[in-house]
Amino acid sequence: MKNGTHLPHFEVIDRDGAARIGELQAEKKRLRTPCVIDASEIGGRRVWSDEESQNESLSSFKALPYLPMPFRTPIEVIDESREVIEPIKPSNSITPGVVIHPKGVIPDGFSLYILGSAADLMGNQRAFTSSIIRVREEIPYDSALYTPALANSYNLALLIYAGVDIVDYTQAIISAYQDRYFTRSGSISIQSLRELPCRCEVCTDQTPQSILTLSKKERGRLLEEHNRAKMDEEMTLIRELIRRGQLRDYIESTCRVEPWQTASLQHFDYEHTYLEKRTPIIRSARLNACTGESLKRVEVQRFAERVKDRYTPPELDILLLLPCSSHKPYSTSPSHRKIRRRLRRLTGYIHEVMITSPLGIVPRELELTYPAAHYDTPVTGNWNSEEEKFAIECLSNYLTQHHYKTIIAHVTGAYKEICREVSEKLSQPIKFTAENDPTSSDSLEKLEREIKSTLKPETPRRSPEEAKKEMMRAIADYQFGRGTGSILIPPDATVRAPYPRYQAHHKKEQLATLVPQYGTLALTIDGAKRMIELENYRVKIDEFTPRGTILAPGIIHADPMIRPGDEVLITNKKILAVGRAKMSGEEMTQSKRGIAIDLRHVARW
Repeated sequence: MKNGTHLPHFEVIDRDGAARIGELQAEKKRLRTPCVIDASEIGGRRVWSDEESQNESLSSFKALPYLPMPFRTPIEVIDESREVIEPIKPSNSITPGVVIHPKGVIPDGFSLYILGSAADLMGNQRAFTSSIIRVREEIPYDSALYTPALANSYNLALLIYAGVDIVDYTQAIISAYQDRYFTRSGSISIQSLRELPCRCEVCTDQTPQSILTLSKKERGRLLEEHNRAKMDEEMTLIRELIRRGQLRDYIESTCRVEPWQTASLQHFDYEHTYLEKRTPIIRSARLNACTGESLKRVEVQRFAERVKDRYTPPELDILLLLPCSSHKPYSTSPSHRKIRRRLRRLTGYIHEVMITSPLGIVPRELELTYPAAHYDTPVTGNWNSEEEKFAIECLSNYLTQHHYKTIIAHVTGAYKEICREVSEKLSQPIKFTAENDPTSSDSLEKLEREIKSTLKPETPRRSPEEAKKEMMRAIADYQFGRGTGSILIPPDATVRAPYPRYQAHHKKEQLATLVPQYGTLALTIDGAKRMIELENYRVKIDEFTPRGTILAPGIIHADPMIRPGDEVLITNKKILAVGRAKMSGEEMTQSKRGIAIDLRHVARW
């Protein structure tokens, strides 16, 4: 603050992947995002209204001059235009907005970026995804992105999911005077409607027939009022979905309104890195895997990648492949309980891995870890080709990396076909023990008999206590990287407290607690001390003693592997602390505002 004025800035309050809830502030005015603004006051590139209202508009936050150019303008022409209007560098007292071309040079130092030619991106999935990703990757995390004349009531969720913060009512107005009526599933000609599927103020007092009797101007005014209301309603829902961490579930259904939206979502999934580094490692919301796109979402791909790259199974000779269950975690389901009760002490000789869609495979040690205990999917007994292909790939990768003397598949139906495909692919024998029902007496008897027939005096067996430690180690590896578990949980460690609230102790020190809500580990200071030399998930802060939270300006360096929700270690020359990340490591180091970490324990070195 200087001379009593507030420097313009944007601060992110909450995140759900690339979607954010934030605040754009200038001259004591505040614009909550994501939002729909009134573009009627932007003739002079003004971005804000003098009074707060439900329908936000922009004034007093000015953007620098810009020459309008279509999206397909040659890059040479775009570059030449910069020589005509060279952007003025922000002064120390004000940071104005700037209009940029999707393919042009993107200057730094601004709190608001307005994407010129945004309307040209509608319907062009490749141009839309490549432009949004390019711009968002180059502009600061703590800056807002505004896409004029692009949004309507039925593409709004896609825009916000992609990383757009501000949109306007332009399409609502244009469509209204073309006699187009907005719904969540598209725009409809008012002439083709028999009744109005809405209960806004316009629609409760009118019918399609009464609207058609009005003059063109009055009809347009009423349809504009309705179209604006539908955009406001949709934006309110989107903000709530961001807070709940469920925007992806919603966009998988709404994107089907238009083929270009469905294709855009698929293109964003192909650009895995963009979404992955912005997507939290844990969520409290259930993951609903109901569409083909669910297989490609970050949480699913990340889990499969970490099982492949970070997980190390216990040293046992016998692998037991089991089907997943609708009840989670699997071990608490009636079917898995029945199997484990029948096997009793034999469970010490076997390692269990579940085959499932959409996650591919889930080792028993990771059955609590998000999203293994947090997903739901339609159960029909039939798998589509993509589901089968992904499960085959995951199981093949696992068996290529980890070798067992005996593999038993206690599965039926599609699960059995997947195991057969893998067996043929790897020339790896797999024994099948289940009849029509894996929990029938005949199936369980056959499974028990098969396991007993493979046992020899030298067959390795782990005790229940060792199984608990293996679970804690596996989760540590999943969170922090392969090998971390053996460092955090030494051989002479003990695990106390009942499942699933395990606590790892070493001598008189508590090292970590299993958080059953997410299936992740929360470290103590003593646990952090054991891991400090690894440098993984480390955050270095300036020389101060933090309390409660750490803001982004206080961070000097953060491990780029850090994702929102990760357990992190915080250090400077004087203190060691542990907490949960609110931002990615990249955002921590780039941002000038916002809460970066929620602290849990702080101690002096």
